[in-house]
Amino acid sequence: MVSYRKFVRDVGLIGTVQVLTSLGTFFLLPIITKTLGTYDYGLWAQINIIVSLVSSVALMGLSMGFVRFLSSETDRKMIREALYSILFFVAISGFLASLLVYIFAEPLATVVFKDPEATYFIQAGSALILLTVVESISLYYFRVFRQIKRYSYFILLETFGKLFFILVLIKLGYGLLGVIVATLLVQSFIFIISLVTIVSQIGFTIPRFTHIKEYLQFSFPLTPSALVTWVTASSDRFLVTYFLGLGSAGIYSAAYSIGTLIQLLVTPLQVILLPELSKLFDEDKLDQVRIYLSNSLRYFLLITVPAVFGLSALAKPLLGIFTTQDFLSGWLVIPIVALSGLLAGVFQIFVNIMFLVKETKSATYINIIAAVSNILLNLLLIPSIGFVGAALSTLISYFLMIVLCIYVSRKHFVFDYYYYDIAKSVFSSFGMYLSVSHFAISNVYELFGVAALGAFIYISLMLIIGGFSKCELSAVIKYTPPRV
Repeated sequence: MVSYRKFVRDVGLIGTVQVLTSLGTFFLLPIITKTLGTYDYGLWAQINIIVSLVSSVALMGLSMGFVRFLSSETDRKMIREALYSILFFVAISGFLASLLVYIFAEPLATVVFKDPEATYFIQAGSALILLTVVESISLYYFRVFRQIKRYSYFILLETFGKLFFILVLIKLGYGLLGVIVATLLVQSFIFIISLVTIVSQIGFTIPRFTHIKEYLQFSFPLTPSALVTWVTASSDRFLVTYFLGLGSAGIYSAAYSIGTLIQLLVTPLQVILLPELSKLFDEDKLDQVRIYLSNSLRYFLLITVPAVFGLSALAKPLLGIFTTQDFLSGWLVIPIVALSGLLAGVFQIFVNIMFLVKETKSATYINIIAAVSNILLNLLLIPSIGFVGAALSTLISYFLMIVLCIYVSRKHFVFDYYYYDIAKSVFSSFGMYLSVSHFAISNVYELFGVAALGAFIYISLMLIIGGFSKCELSAVIKYTPPRV
C-alpha cells in the first residue's frame, strides 16, 4: 500500500511537471516560429529529428537496460560500476555519432534538405547528439532509483532554461544559430549538475565494464527497435521535406508539435511505471503488476481521450495564436497526430510487459512492421494529399503497433481494460467537443478560458454518468490514492 501511494504521488508529481513543461513548450513555439518563419523552423525541426535518430542508435538501448537490471539493485558498488560503465560506453558511441554527422553534414544538407547552406547548422547541431545520450543516462539514474523530485527539478530547469536562453539569443539577433547554441548550453549544464549530484550520492569509479556484455545482450536488440520507432514517429517529416520542401516541413512540424503534446501525458507513467513494474516482477508480485498495468491504462485513457477531443476542437485557434498565418494550413494535422499520440501512449504501457519478460525481439519485430508500413504509406499519401497524408500514415502505423503488441503481451499478462469506463470517457469527451468547438478564439486568454470550460464540462458529464468510482472521488477529496 505504501509503495502504491508513493507510485501515485510520483505520477502526480511528474504529471504536474509535464503540465509546466507543456506550458514551456507552448511559450517556446511562438518564439521560434514567429521569429524564424516556416523555412528555418522546418530546418530546426529536421535537426531535432536527426539528433533523435542518431542518439537513439548511439544509446544502443542501454537506457532501458539500466532500468530493467538496476531497479531492484541495492548494492552501491554494483550500482556505481553499472552506471559508469554505461555512461562511459554511450559517451564514446555518442562522440563517434556526433563526429559522423559533422563530417557528412554537407551531403545530408544537399541530398535530403536540398539546401547546401543548411550544412553549417547541421554541423552546429551535431554536438547535441553526444549531449543527448550522456544526459539521458544521467537522468535515468534518478528515474531508476525513484528520486522523482530531483528528476522533476532537472526537467523543469531544462525546459525553462531553454526557453530563457533561446528568447535572449533570438532577441540578440542570432536566429537559428541562437536556438542551437541555447540548447547546447542548457543540456550541458543539466548533464554537469546531474553528474555532480550522482557522484555526491554514490561516489565515482573508473568502470571495468564487468557486466556491460550482459546489459548489451538485453539492450542491443532494442537498438533496431529504437531505429524503427524513429521511422514510425519521425521519418514523415523527412519525407515531407523531400517531397514538399522545408517550408511545408515547417508548417507540418509546428502542427505536429502541438498534436504530440498528447504523448506528454504518458510520460509520468513511462518515468515511474517500468522501474516499479521491474521491482515487483523480480519480487514475483505478479498480481500487483497486473493492478499497476490495469490502473495505468485506465487513468491514461481517462485523461488522454478528452485531451484528443480538446486539441481537435481547438486546433485552428492553437495554430493561429502560437504561430503565424503561414502555419495555419496545417491545422488538420493536429487531431490526427493527437490520436496517434494516444495510441503511442497505449503502446508504451503494453510494451512494458515485453520488457519484463525480456522478450525484446518481439518489440523489435512489431516496430519493424510498423516502420515499413509507415514508409510505404508516406510514399503513397504525401505526394497525393500532402502533409495530411503523413499524419494519416503515422496514425495507421501506431494502430497496427497496438494490435500486434496487445496480441503478444496477452500471452504473458491479462488484465482489466475497463471498457465501460473508457466508453463513458468518449461520450463525455464528445459532449465537451460539441460545447467548445463553436467558440471564436482570438487570443491566449480566451484559449485557456475555453480549455478550462471544456475540462469543467468533461468532468461534469463524467460525474453525471458515473465515470469515476466512489473510491476515486473519495481519494481526490482526501488527497489520498484509491485502494487496490
